[in-house]
Amino acid sequence: MSKVSVIIPCRNAEPFIGETLRSILTQRDVELDLVVVDDGSTDRSNDIIRTFDDPRIRIIPGPGRGISAAFNAGLEAAHGEYLARCDADDLYPPDRLSWQLRSLQGHTDFGAVCGYYSTITAAGKFVADAFVNEPAAEVTDELRAGVGRTHVCAYLFRTDILRKLGGCREWFVTSEDRDLQYRLAEVTRIWFEPKPAYLYRLHDQSITHTQKLNLRSFYEDCAKRFQTQRRDGGMDDLQRGSPPPVVVNGNAIEPQSAGEQIQKILLGQAWKQHQAGMKKRAIATGWRACAVRPRSFDAWKSFISLVLK
Repeated sequence: MSKVSVIIPCRNAEPFIGETLRSILTQRDVELDLVVVDDGSTDRSNDIIRTFDDPRIRIIPGPGRGISAAFNAGLEAAHGEYLARCDADDLYPPDRLSWQLRSLQGHTDFGAVCGYYSTITAAGKFVADAFVNEPAAEVTDELRAGVGRTHVCAYLFRTDILRKLGGCREWFVTSEDRDLQYRLAEVTRIWFEPKPAYLYRLHDQSITHTQKLNLRSFYEDCAKRFQTQRRDGGMDDLQRGSPPPVVVNGNAIEPQSAGEQIQKILLGQAWKQHQAGMKKRAIATGWRACAVRPRSFDAWKSFISLVLK
């Protein structure tokens, strides 16, 4: 049985880390190597991890330089021929690793396989699936064009390919996952399978909901700009040692709250259902959206439009 390393960068994940670990440790038909990178936790995260007393779990110290460096520390320490990442507040669906492992073992010309992800609330309640209706397909060219179909934590990689890439680039304090996917598609083929591969938790303490929106936009734009530079000239500004200064125009834009994001996701899903002729389902989904933030005038306006159209 091939060994799969799962890297969990962890910093102050006390409310969630136990559930995260259980979702990984119960994966079947794989030999697990679970590497938790403790990147300076000051809460009870480590105490909770140690209560599992499972020899498959290793805790290593993180370098304290952000998510990219923490992931790279786990990549260096990994023992598995295959590798996946899980953030410390998220979950793996049952048997996700087994179908991904079979896929890569059966297609040796592919360096990674990914599936779709679902969003869940802080309490673990289902919100929506993302990209669930996309067909099974090779997505290498999509990524080379700057189009991502799923979350980086929904991937299973061949470890040696990630090491040859050098893992994540530490200059990216966010959007390191986009940059990694784009660079990966330049050196190997990637397959997408429309199967559940990740449960992404939306809560107000996550990195997504604490970083300023214009800072995230700056790094997202850089990831795409660098990809274009590599395609056109062979190297990007970061590889040449001359990355752009981190300039965020205007005042800092506060991130969406988790509730705002959940409401936006549900309203988008409701309108898709409406367009597909599923009006009753669309109304039910729209009602769920309004219930998330009942004081949102825009949500109620959208809901009324769903009912009347």
